[in-house]
Amino acid sequence: MNIKKRWVAGVLGTALTFGAVAGTTSAEGNVLLASVEWVNAQLNPMKTKVTSLETKVAQQQTEINQLREAIANGSTPPPATLPDKVYVSSSVAKIRSGATTEYKVLAEKPYGSTLSVIDKFESSNGLWYRVTVSSTVKGWIYTGDVSTTQVSAPTKVVTTAKVNIRKGATNSYDVVATVSSGTTLKYLSSFTNDSGETWYNVQTSSGVKGWMISTYGEVK
Repeated sequence: MNIKKRWVAGVLGTALTFGAVAGTTSAEGNVLLASVEWVNAQLNPMKTKVTSLETKVAQQQTEINQLREAIANGSTPPPATLPDKVYVSSSVAKIRSGATTEYKVLAEKPYGSTLSVIDKFESSNGLWYRVTVSSTVKGWIYTGDVSTTQVSAPTKVVTTAKVNIRKGATNSYDVVATVSSGTTLKYLSSFTNDSGETWYNVQTSSGVKGWMISTYGEVK
């Protein structure tokens, strides 16, 4: 009887020990899995940027090889296709820190703005130009928002929604008029405030002058 009791106790002890070890292993495995998922979450955006850079380097290397071949054959290299300047042809064009819409916006330029071009890049969603915003800021603008030929000066703004006309170029100024969607206003000028918002200085048909935010109007 004592031998049987000892045998049963030994079996139970082994089972409990195995269960405890298995539980610890399972917990450690969950922690390891969570750690791997976190690392992947941090690495994926970096991989995307690295891929974009690798694509640009490969494109530039192809152009270099073509130029070397042309020089070796004694032929004249093809003329540069990079324009000196571009002109904003959309109501407001966003200038970003990189050549895709996923990058943050550095500045906004209204219709008719002139920008100097210093580089170009063909990204997954089209051709982009690198432009000079100021002496210290350079960024990327989508070619669909600009023209390589000078655009005509805007004369009017057509509202795309009901919008308030204010005394100044921020929402903190008093409202001087409210106009409905589809209203045609006389365009006077544009201004980008400290928050990076572009506002249009406009005049209503009744002669009221003020400022409206550009997101609710199309310059024509």
